[in-house]
Amino acid sequence: MDDLHSIFSGLPGYSPMMMINKSEACAATKLIQCRDFGVYMSDVSEKFQRSPQSTPDLTQEEFMARKKIIQQVEESAGRNRGKRGMVDEWAPILYRYEVVKGSAKRQCDWGHLLFTDMTTTRFLLVMVFPRPCNCGNLSHNDYETLTKYQADRLMCLLTYLHHDEGRPQFVRATYVTPTNGWVLDPEYLASFTPPKAPTKDSKFAPIIHVTPNNFVPSLLPGDLEKIDNLLARKSGGRPPQSVRSQVMGGKETRPDVSSAWRQRNPRQCAYCEALGEKNLRVCGRCKLVQYCGAECQKAAWPSHKVICKKADA
Repeated sequence: MDDLHSIFSGLPGYSPMMMINKSEACAATKLIQCRDFGVYMSDVSEKFQRSPQSTPDLTQEEFMARKKIIQQVEESAGRNRGKRGMVDEWAPILYRYEVVKGSAKRQCDWGHLLFTDMTTTRFLLVMVFPRPCNCGNLSHNDYETLTKYQADRLMCLLTYLHHDEGRPQFVRATYVTPTNGWVLDPEYLASFTPPKAPTKDSKFAPIIHVTPNNFVPSLLPGDLEKIDNLLARKSGGRPPQSVRSQVMGGKETRPDVSSAWRQRNPRQCAYCEALGEKNLRVCGRCKLVQYCGAECQKAAWPSHKVICKKADA
């Protein structure tokens, strides 16, 4: 992608944000692009009309689960057409994401399937988890904790990016597993008010409704630095300190989950694309890309320098 930026950088009015990647995993980038170029440009529905092999960053089961969820949301939106106060169109814009590039250091840091309405102020988040087991690593308690954690982090990101105009209204989150066939609770899509507590015999996961009034501040200082540097690519100013204070949390906000979700994610060199088991060499300026070592970083610099920005202090 850096090579494409290098090719087009000389064109009048060119911005790195103009390059829209349907496989984008950076939520901050995708949310900015939805506002700048419209939601339809970032809609990933088409990816799930192909074969699972066309999306190598998902397993076949993960692919089929997301495909089924997208179908359910589309059908619900169709039933809502003409109904006052309901959303009659949702677009899936991310299918596996991190808040900002380089922020998903562990398995628990990945968000899954994210939908937005056409105003980009209301969001649906569906986490897709494996079948629970009795081993202690895959449990409904962890699934609910991770879903709440991702909803809070997403609301923090939305609040930080859109603190001025078009402020977020809610993130409505839930999760599915193969146990119930990846079926969403009808209540999840039928109403946008805070949900009632689920009954013990419910086959559906809890519904988590996060608003600007009840989210947990959970973006780390390193996350915010990366977001600021990303905004600098489009000549965007750093959000006010008051907003920063509103969304910033500490490591104590990380979810208390089993070891399976605390495993470190492998990182890919931005130049040679090799996966590294240990921490890679991070670009000291933008903090958004990583390399195997000095040789790859040096080789990548002619194309990367076009988009490598650091927010003003």
